[in-house]
Amino acid sequence: MNATDPSSPIQPAGHSCKAATAGTAPPLWVRLRALFGRVIAVIGAPAMIAALTLAPRLRTSIVRQIALIEILARKLLLAEAALVATAPAPQRAPQLTEARLRATGLYTLPQPSRQRRAPSAPRIIDLANPETWPARFALAIPRDPRGVADRYAPRIRALWGDYHEPAPAIERTPPRRNSDAFLVARRAEALRRVLHDPTPHVTRLTRARRIRVARSYQAIRRYTFRAPRRFVGDRYDPRLTLDIFTAARCGHDLLVNTS
Repeated sequence: MNATDPSSPIQPAGHSCKAATAGTAPPLWVRLRALFGRVIAVIGAPAMIAALTLAPRLRTSIVRQIALIEILARKLLLAEAALVATAPAPQRAPQLTEARLRATGLYTLPQPSRQRRAPSAPRIIDLANPETWPARFALAIPRDPRGVADRYAPRIRALWGDYHEPAPAIERTPPRRNSDAFLVARRAEALRRVLHDPTPHVTRLTRARRIRVARSYQAIRRYTFRAPRRFVGDRYDPRLTLDIFTAARCGHDLLVNTS
């Protein structure tokens, strides 16, 4: 599925999920990229932001504008991911799994080999080249209040097999602290990447445990209807926010529909 296809079903022209898309209306991703371009024209490109020394009020103003587009982008990702998650699974041929039989008569699965990673050298960041930055867009999926984190879940050790002492912890060097300006610039660069090619991020959201496995109604609802604290409309495209919220509501209805 191409997120920039004009025939994509997540481009509502009205309040109904089944409303036909107007022939002259551009896709929502294109409209959101245009909004991002107008914001970047005001606050500056990521490379320029990284080279600045941001005052507290200026940093708050930049982060607020980036956060608004991030929320809208996540809603479009949810609408796309809902279509993928609710699509019928393709038919696959049966797969054979080899299980070893020990002398005790117990079937055991082969233990995966663990390799220790050598400590990597610190990466040198080129502030003038944002395409090389380690920027990853945050999906920011809310947690299910009824769920239990994996680190707090009970551990069950196998009752058979050899017991190995845990490997000694690798001594890690303390990470370097980046400047506030670079952190804001990296956030803007990650947003630019998801707007340029949302397909990998749609896949990430589809495979996310809280969306794909748990299907928590509360988590999906909070993800769908979350709004920025201070809403700033776009005078060049005043219906953009409404159309994106409508698309997210369509994805919400698909994910929570258990019929």
